[in-house]
This record gives sequence, C-alpha cells and structure tokens, in this order.
Amino acid sequence: MRLVIISFILLISFNIYTKEISILVDIPGEGVEIINHTKVKVHYIGKLTDGKEFDNSYKRGEPIKFQIGTRQVIQGWEIGLLGMKIGGKRTILVPPDMAYGNNGVKDLIPPNSSLIFDIEIVDAVLPGYRIITSDQVKLALTGNYIIIDIRTQKERNSTGIIPGSIELTAFDEFGNFILSFLNYFNKNTNQNDKIIFVSNKGEISEILANGFVESLQYKNIYSVKGGIQSLIDNDFQLVKN
Repeated sequence: MRLVIISFILLISFNIYTKEISILVDIPGEGVEIINHTKVKVHYIGKLTDGKEFDNSYKRGEPIKFQIGTRQVIQGWEIGLLGMKIGGKRTILVPPDMAYGNNGVKDLIPPNSSLIFDIEIVDAVLPGYRIITSDQVKLALTGNYIIIDIRTQKERNSTGIIPGSIELTAFDEFGNFILSFLNYFNKNTNQNDKIIFVSNKGEISEILANGFVESLQYKNIYSVKGGIQSLIDNDFQLVKN
C-alpha cells in the first residue's frame, strides 16, 4: 500500500504550464484528439536549429510511449502535442527553458539550445477519467455521485460550493498534497463509486482524477471542466455556508 501511495503522490505532483511553443508545421490527423493525460505513441526526429539531428525514433524502429501531463517528457512536448490527432504530424520549436535548459545533454545538445522536433502521432488513448460540463454536474446532483470540492477553505468561502458536495482540501496553499485527503476515500468509498472532483479552474482536479485512475485503480472518476469558475460563468447556483 505504501508503494501505491508513493506512486500516487508522484503522479499528482503538478506543474501548470502557461508558456507556449512555436508550431512550424501542422498536418491534421483523425480520430482521438490529444488532451492532458492522453496516453500517446509517438515517432519523432529531434534536431538542433542548425539542422543537426540528435535523435530519431524512426531509425530505432520503435515509437516512444508516454502519458501527457505526467512529466515523462520535456515541457515543450507536454504543450506541443496538445490538440494533435492520430496520424497527425507537427513540427515544433521548443525554447531552452522548456527543453534541456542550462544543462543540455552531453555530446548531443549544447546548453541553452532551442530544439526542433518533427512529431507523428502513431496512437492515442484518452484518459481513464472523464470531463463533465456544468450541465452534466446539474444532472449528477440527482444521481448517485459523490462530489468532492478539493479547493482550500478560503477558496470555498469566496465562491460557495456545489450543493451537497463534500469539502475536502487536497492541496495546501503552496501546492503540497495533504496526505490525510486519502483517509476519507479509504474509509468511505470503493473503486467503483462515481466520484466528481471540482477545483478552481479544472486543471488540478484533472491531475487528481488521473492519479485516482492510474495509481489507485478507481473506475468512475470525473473532473469538472473549467472548475468552479466555469460553473460561475454558466450561472450555476452555488451555496455558501
């Protein structure tokens, strides 16, 4: 159990990226569109800006596999692949601070290098959790769902909460996971329960939802798209204590 908890905490350690990368070429694909936490299989060619190639999965004969949003790859890829579809091809220019920064990669990538990647999406599988809208939240209020408001008490006091939701803070004001958060689930839920996480803008609840699916093996996890702010924008009736 201890290893499961450690795996869970590592998976939900998060960064919210606000920077952008440059898309030089974009050839659309079809089918599944890559969103945060999509599992992808990718072929790529990595080059320096002078055209020198430093990596090529085609030559190895094997695409790489990873999950978007879990820091398995450089930040430029976390952002640069979003919106692509299976069969799509994209060339992105990644600045040093979203690649290998001051360190570079010995004998391959000099320090402070911008990098060019030619990327092809071979396969993509959407996250195991589901995104729901404000209208779907209204329907959930009449069903057998557990709604967990994971924000801080200060945030909840400021906006109010979804009627009937459970107030259970997941991260402190510094972004540190509160380990006692899991106690509620160990005592009161099972892996088949329908659980909806709601955060301020949706990003944090998606990260938490992914952790519950991938590490804790929960089957019916949901995250509110855009979080409480989206509900407010759509005139959802919140309640204050």
